[in-house]
Amino acid sequence: MTRGRPVGDDTAMAHDTGTSPTRDRPTRTRPTWPELPAEVRAGLEERIGGTVLGWTSHDGGYSPGMASTLRTTRGPLFVKAVSTEHEGATHLYREEARRSALLPEGVPAPALLWSAEIGPACPDGRGGDVPRWVAVAFEAVPGARAPHAPWRDDDLDAVQRLCAQVASFEVAPGELPELAEDLPADRTATLADELPAGLDAFDPWFAAHLDRLADIAEHARAAVAGPALVHHDLRGDNALLVDGTHGPRALAVDWPYASRGAAFCDQVGMLPATELEGGPPPEEVLRRRPLPAGTDDDAVTAFLAAITGYFVHASLQPPPPAIPHARAFQRAQGEVAVAWLRRRLRT
Repeated sequence: MTRGRPVGDDTAMAHDTGTSPTRDRPTRTRPTWPELPAEVRAGLEERIGGTVLGWTSHDGGYSPGMASTLRTTRGPLFVKAVSTEHEGATHLYREEARRSALLPEGVPAPALLWSAEIGPACPDGRGGDVPRWVAVAFEAVPGARAPHAPWRDDDLDAVQRLCAQVASFEVAPGELPELAEDLPADRTATLADELPAGLDAFDPWFAAHLDRLADIAEHARAAVAGPALVHHDLRGDNALLVDGTHGPRALAVDWPYASRGAAFCDQVGMLPATELEGGPPPEEVLRRRPLPAGTDDDAVTAFLAAITGYFVHASLQPPPPAIPHARAFQRAQGEVAVAWLRRRLRT
């Protein structure tokens, strides 16, 4: 969903496309350029070095911040901005700026232009309770669009190719965080220990086998070790497509979780959301485009057990401020992941 003043065909879409991959496709309205505080707009224009002439808001997604393509006297660019009142989003925007700057040259992604923190400085120099705004700017991609929903075969193939392209870049140790360190591999064990209310809303098979699944997920951190670049949040709503003579070309956006890990992770991690958006079941997608040569089946199962536990556990938590619809998305992905995990384990 987009709103705002037309910015021209050359900036049709940019990041945070507003495609929320759930069965009901809930959307939300983000703050737009005119709704930002005047001092924030002035600070952004100062950083841009030009005047904003028009804007297109890319609504939906899972952040309470502005996500807009801005048409300016210096040309178009895509800007994300969020108030530090939203601690989680602030952290992710800062991490996206930091990790985007560390991506290997040639990665299929819009270029990071700059990041900035805008707002009043506290006299004690520590920020205090005075909210600031964190902004991250990227190049606008001419003619870019979101994948179709439900998925078209050519779009899905383009995003699966994108996963392989991202994984083809090797990352030296220490250049980016290790995926194994960030992976929430303990959530399945937490579910087994706590058996929280709401667990019975999922397939009873999942609760009945939680001890075994926790044992499998325990190996996930070792399973995802590797030298490949991993986006770690690469779904349809974090991809842009540019149509060409030989079909669409895909770019990856939103990189706050960029990591070093196993080459199969993005290709596997996107598949629960893919089915929710009307795509084929995960194993059918993998028959069409197999995982990288040498991928260990047990490693894939351990990774799947870990992310299944994460989706289910997260869906049972209180709604996060400003983005309550995130829980429905996690719940829906959890349902798909549970069914996929059960098929893989043939029980």
